[in-house]
Amino acid sequence: MKRTVLRVGVFALSAVLALSVTGSAVQAQQRRDRVTIGMAQEPDIIGPFSTMAATGVIHNIIFGYAAPFNEKWQRVPVMAEKLPTLKDGDWQVLPNNKMRVTWKLKRGFTWHDGRAVTALDWRFTYGLMRNPRTPSTARFVVNKVDNILVTNMNDPYELVVQWNELWPFAGSEPFGAAYALPRHLLERPYLSNPENLRAEPYFRLPVANGPYRMTEWVAGSHMSFEAHAKWPLGAPAIKKLTVRFILDSTVLQANAISGGVDATEISNFSCMQMEQIAQRNPRVNAHYREAMVWERIDFNLDDPWLKDKRVRQAIGYALDRKAIAEVSCSGGRQPVANSWMAPGHPAANPNVKKYDPDPARARSLLAEAGFRPGPDGFLRDGTGKCVEMEISTTAGNSIREQIQQIIKEQLRQVGIDLRISNRPASVFFGTYTTRRQFPHMAMYASLFTPESVPHDRFHSIGIPTLANNWSGNNRVGWRHAENDQIWDQIVAELDVEKRTALLRKQQEIFAEELPSLSLYFRLDLTTFPKAMQNVKPVGLGTYYLPWNVWEWRWADQ
Repeated sequence: MKRTVLRVGVFALSAVLALSVTGSAVQAQQRRDRVTIGMAQEPDIIGPFSTMAATGVIHNIIFGYAAPFNEKWQRVPVMAEKLPTLKDGDWQVLPNNKMRVTWKLKRGFTWHDGRAVTALDWRFTYGLMRNPRTPSTARFVVNKVDNILVTNMNDPYELVVQWNELWPFAGSEPFGAAYALPRHLLERPYLSNPENLRAEPYFRLPVANGPYRMTEWVAGSHMSFEAHAKWPLGAPAIKKLTVRFILDSTVLQANAISGGVDATEISNFSCMQMEQIAQRNPRVNAHYREAMVWERIDFNLDDPWLKDKRVRQAIGYALDRKAIAEVSCSGGRQPVANSWMAPGHPAANPNVKKYDPDPARARSLLAEAGFRPGPDGFLRDGTGKCVEMEISTTAGNSIREQIQQIIKEQLRQVGIDLRISNRPASVFFGTYTTRRQFPHMAMYASLFTPESVPHDRFHSIGIPTLANNWSGNNRVGWRHAENDQIWDQIVAELDVEKRTALLRKQQEIFAEELPSLSLYFRLDLTTFPKAMQNVKPVGLGTYYLPWNVWEWRWADQ
């Protein structure tokens, strides 16, 4: 089966190359002041109301961040003068577990319409994100903040964040937000109708404050950007930037080989495709980066079958996850995941329960759960209903679609009939997952950082519901009292060693209860020209290839 797929892929690649190859020398001359990035996703919207990784790539280009992670996985102040610390006294722990954190903002940053970026914008962003009437999905951290003060309205560059609870990363971002929104442009529509804020034209063509300003968004095609000449860290050498949406990874690969795009991000490439790019275009650097990207299957625990952990564990034992990890990168380069926390995280627990392939154990657990084989070989539950489940992922992602076929065959071997039903990324990451509309299983990835403590993904308070305006990321609907208790301790623990011990205990509970089935930790696969300097892939959630795009330059610039 794999050989057939590869033959089709090579034929398709050759056909596309025949159409897309152009004179590289001409292109090189034209592109001394511009860069084109190819991407296999298109954002659904720009701003804090999107959960798509593709949106995060665009944010890196157009917004100035308070303190992003660099390629060494260290926070570096950009719009903040420094990171507040307990040692320096600009982060204070007060009685009753309250905190006061003072941020001093750098001067000179402007919105792309010329208005100064001040602490008033950050305070406005806090109010917008905290308001339960706005369509935000990430209120867990911001809800820990009681108030934000701008100490001098006549010179608004100091922000005092008053926390009503302990939060171990209060000195990393002002209130869990990486960037601010423009008060002068969004305050009126926000006050008028916060529920409808997502529909504001601003979020299709935003006036931002980063190294590039967006000039157009042609849906289904591309976004265009121009360098922000007044970017305080230095006017970008690359004057024009284009992000092209090429959803088919084979076509994107062909463009990377031919020079149709200079760089790629969120490519959906396999390691084999990366190797082919490097072989056929020696001007390209194929970059394999260790990352905290957790590929997994979310179970909908409201389903009568899947709420039984024996069924979830049986699925774990039925699958050969090592073979699944090899689909995109062979040679064991992508480790099988036994937890949600990647090996590169200091709190990763290597001693959690593991689900090595064991079909006999899977059948035994399914029998214990009350399933019996039917005449067609598929199981029946206690009511006689055939055990048919549905799995969904992002349509057009060839790697995940190949993995689905492996899962389908391996589950058939233990009596589960699997139906595949995929959706475009904008739909899949829209209401389908965020509102828990998948009936059984959803396969996708989450991107973490060394500071990730995803309370709202695993605590029962983070289950999205109509009552909480679909806020929260516990899309499986996991409810577990001890797990909840540990998470409440984790997010209030400032001591690193104690927090690490709690995180390791939580991973043991997670691996036993298995609300999600971890598959593997994905490499961050990106390409960019060897002649491009200062490109530094990070491989962490929300920090993508262009996190430092203002520093990029061609070697001869």
